[in-house]
Amino acid sequence: MSFLSKYFKGWSLRTTHPTLQPGKEVNVFLAEYDPGEEAALALVGDTRLYVSNAGPEHVGKRVRVAVREFQPDDSVGYGEFVEVVGESSYSG
Repeated sequence: MSFLSKYFKGWSLRTTHPTLQPGKEVNVFLAEYDPGEEAALALVGDTRLYVSNAGPEHVGKRVRVAVREFQPDDSVGYGEFVEVVGESSYSG
C-alpha cells in the first residue's frame, strides 16, 4: 500500500445533495414555513425537505421527521413531523 493510499484511507467526499431514505427518521432544523405547501421546510445541503404537520411555531427548532418520499433527481423530500428534539442556538 502506498503512502497516499494509507493517508487517504477512509476519506470520502461529501455531497451537497444528500439522499433521504423513505421510512427512516431524521433530525433536522426547520428553516422556514412555506404556506403554499402548508409545510415547514428543512434545508439539508441543497436538498429541500418539506415537513407536513409542522407549523410556523416549529421554525428554528430541531425536529424529528419521518421521511415518506424522496425524489433524488430534484433533491426534494417529503416527511411527517414526529416531535421537537431541540431548540436552535439562534432562537432567542
